[in-house]
Amino acid sequence: MQLQGSFTFLAIDGAEVRLKSGSSGLMNVEVKAPVRSGSLHIVDSIATMELVLALDKLKTGNFLTEAAARTFIGGYNAHDLVFQGSGPHSGNAYDVSGSAQAGQLDLQISLVITSVVNSAQPEIELVGSVAFGRVNIPIPGIGTVDDMSVDIDARLSVAQS
Repeated sequence: MQLQGSFTFLAIDGAEVRLKSGSSGLMNVEVKAPVRSGSLHIVDSIATMELVLALDKLKTGNFLTEAAARTFIGGYNAHDLVFQGSGPHSGNAYDVSGSAQAGQLDLQISLVITSVVNSAQPEIELVGSVAFGRVNIPIPGIGTVDDMSVDIDARLSVAQS
């Protein structure tokens, strides 16, 4: 199903984006960042999206990795991650690329956006990845990771606006 029109992301409990590291096989950490706000506009088979994630409220389910993740994000003076991107309809999805900024952090992200069929409320799924390059992870025994990449996955409710 091809979406059409303007939508607002619903920042309700459970509206979060999962970020899972996949770097060097040393340690995989799954972080969940709540959605603060966002919008999706689809006109003439072009999707334009803005999504704001609350990095100051991220969760990992483990207090040690959560503290390390918050320290890592805090090193960039990041509070909110703001993604802005656009892209065309391709097959049954939209290929959206753009920049994500948070404090001193500025990354290029590509996402695939699809409509979730047969859900009680309109939902979209976001899938993508981002590469950070060389980073310092504040966990004893981990230290510097040369090529950190993060997989992005979310299923978010939207309301037509």
